Amino acid sequence: MVSSDLKKQVGQLFAVGFYGCTPSPEIKILIHDYHVGGIVLFSRNFENSEQLQALTLALQNEARLAGHERPLLIGIDQENGLVTRISPPIAAQVPGAMALGATHDPECAYSAGKATGETLSFFGINMNYAPVCDINSEPLNPVVGVRSFGDDPEFVGRFASAAARGLREQNIVPSVKHFPGHGDTAVDSHYGLPVIPKTRDQLERCELIPFRRAVAEGIETVMTAHISLPCIDLTRPATLSPDVMGILRKDMAYDGMIITDCLEMDGIRSTYGTEEGSVLALRAGSDSIMICHTFDVQVASIKAVCEAIKSGRIEQSRLADACRHVATVKDKYLNWDVALQKSNLADLNSLNNRIAETTMDIYSRSTTLVRDKNGILPLSKTSIIIFLFPGDNIPVGGAVDGEGTGRPGLYQSNRYLDVLRQHNNSIAELRYGATGLTSEQWRTLEVADVVIFTSFNARESPYQESLGLELAERVHALVHIAVCNPYDFLDAPSVKTYITTYEPTIEAFSVAADIMFGALVPTGALPLGINASTKTSAVVMPFDAQRDLDEVVEVWAAALPTYLIPAESLRSLIVRPHGHHFIARFGSQLVGFCLAYTNAHSAPNTVYIAVLAVSPKYQHQGIGIALLDETRAYFRATFGFNNVKLGSSFPRFWPGIPQDLPETVQHFFTHRGFRLSPPSARSVDLYQDIRNFQSPEKYITRARERGFRFAPLKPEDYEACLVGQRKNFSKDSSWVEAYVALHPDKYPDSVMIAFDSHGQQVGWTLMLGPSYALNKSWAFPQICGPNTGLIGAVGIDESHRKHGIGLALICHAIENMKQRGIEGVFVDWVALDGWYEQVGFKTWRSYRPGEL
Repeated sequence: MVSSDLKKQVGQLFAVGFYGCTPSPEIKILIHDYHVGGIVLFSRNFENSEQLQALTLALQNEARLAGHERPLLIGIDQENGLVTRISPPIAAQVPGAMALGATHDPECAYSAGKATGETLSFFGINMNYAPVCDINSEPLNPVVGVRSFGDDPEFVGRFASAAARGLREQNIVPSVKHFPGHGDTAVDSHYGLPVIPKTRDQLERCELIPFRRAVAEGIETVMTAHISLPCIDLTRPATLSPDVMGILRKDMAYDGMIITDCLEMDGIRSTYGTEEGSVLALRAGSDSIMICHTFDVQVASIKAVCEAIKSGRIEQSRLADACRHVATVKDKYLNWDVALQKSNLADLNSLNNRIAETTMDIYSRSTTLVRDKNGILPLSKTSIIIFLFPGDNIPVGGAVDGEGTGRPGLYQSNRYLDVLRQHNNSIAELRYGATGLTSEQWRTLEVADVVIFTSFNARESPYQESLGLELAERVHALVHIAVCNPYDFLDAPSVKTYITTYEPTIEAFSVAADIMFGALVPTGALPLGINASTKTSAVVMPFDAQRDLDEVVEVWAAALPTYLIPAESLRSLIVRPHGHHFIARFGSQLVGFCLAYTNAHSAPNTVYIAVLAVSPKYQHQGIGIALLDETRAYFRATFGFNNVKLGSSFPRFWPGIPQDLPETVQHFFTHRGFRLSPPSARSVDLYQDIRNFQSPEKYITRARERGFRFAPLKPEDYEACLVGQRKNFSKDSSWVEAYVALHPDKYPDSVMIAFDSHGQQVGWTLMLGPSYALNKSWAFPQICGPNTGLIGAVGIDESHRKHGIGLALICHAIENMKQRGIEGVFVDWVALDGWYEQVGFKTWRSYRPGEL
């Protein structure tokens, strides 16, 4: 017997669809008896605006009546363009992803996301299963295609980020999809299980890039893909695979909500089955299980998960995490006051008109004249024009009107013809299909002044493709319009005049008509190939000290003028046993470098990116991206490392991104997927001129009254010092090694010791002079002044912490250094905000640590 509490917990982890335009008996049972946490809406659930608004309000009222602690997440696939659930006349049409990409302006994606958010919010919908982060790297992809912003991962990441920002600003939960990337497949996962035989390195170079950026920017939810990645997991689809989900949960440290794509899609239903798939998806790391169609399957899946938790197949900790992730999203975005609020339907027209004005401007910037080699545009308003439109078997994919049920999408040609007749009233239509054209139809086309041929995913439709190519040979004035996938005739040289709209919407087609008849100058550009590519022509290669060192020093000086380290010192910092650096060249010119180090002791599986710099006149050309990509690829291939940190252990450069550099530097790393610490959790380097230093008497007196004394390390105390380090700080071998290296016979006055009243060592700090060899491992003390020493590795024995030793220890160290003629003291990589400042230190630079 499943307890009521467990059933309620598990129910919150399901997002379900239903049939009907009012809450059906089945959905009421799921809300009341099973406490489902989410509802998935489709266009089957409404016929007009009043109905849609009434439906969402009724669903929330059912949840409130059923005693739900939080409102329902009501989500929908409002990707726009090809996948538009709420369409005109209910809501203004908004451009889809690839149309937005064709503007090459991410602010258009932001505006589209904001407009979509306003529409969804008006109707009581609080979650959008968008934006798409898939990269359309396979032109024959039947499930993604124009749902993607383009075929370049950095480009896609920029647009997806902007779209999510627009949704978020309207308090709509965005959900990037389909992790880890559904773009490189020729199989629709609605009808089968696509296999993508990519290695982890290949995924990191392409599919994972937009998702890493989304996670770094705090994306609220991620939707999974039903694909097979045999190089990652031989047996289970990505949605059900702990190894694939581990990339998101562990490697990307994603602690947000993961939602599955519908588990009734054949990618799951025909492999493990929906019920078992629900159990495996939750075990693998998903938090919200989507089942869109069948009531019996929904109930059986909830029961299967409950039984799996009772039996221990799903651990209680996994259930707790999933519940926490769902609750966190709900608490951030939902409340009962808003959920039960009803918008004024009288305001809908003005909202739609305002959105339409914005979106038509975007359409005018996206619809693309790919080429017009014969110069037949603009068309005459009095010419004899024949319009051809595909008449049957239009391939649209399971995500469109069929909503995963196998029902084909229906697109009526008369709406498109009406648009064309606004420019030339005599245009005649000719529908074509798989049977081809009759002799009489061919004669009609051959005597026409112009033929406008419309294709709709012709690469997946042999009859469209063959007719389009034949027309190009037989008709003297021909305009090809691809009203969906731009790849239809993109690479067909015989097609001389080619326009693409990226989506079969009337709004996009009307812009194409304006272009054809000269009413609009086209500005859209393909978001594919070289147009969208962020790849640089610079060549990245491993660093060679003999060949590259002097040029690296020159680029450092140009790129980092506020951190001018003496050349010889910089050379010694770069050339280290654990350094694995890369440089970028344009021809013979070195234009950038990435300094990367490993630390086999303190972080054996981590890469430290110490410095990434590009010569100023070569910035914003993708060189930094290429350097970072090749550096990460090298460490993955050579060491199997996936963890990357910004900063360096030894040698010591910055402990993160210097905040005095332009903010665009932080954005660069965030956009590459680095998770930066909050500004409040910054690290700092400190400095103090000690020539006039006077120890605050209260710290000295307090320590003396408690029986502590302080003295530089002597040879007879050396072994006890090392025992203290290994006892307290063994987790940081670099720390211990620093003390090992500083034997007082060779380096007198390099360590200050705190002794208790029994003569036992209880505190230690390094106090290095500028001439000590160990001090040469720090990059920046020397640029604070020519006679600057270093205090570091300040540690107190665990049993004596918070006894007032630390500050007194620092004071004695500074006094000793002052007596030795040292004029300034540097303290690096400090996270104890305000502690050192009590004895006069001030922030020299502050940093934001980050990791990938």
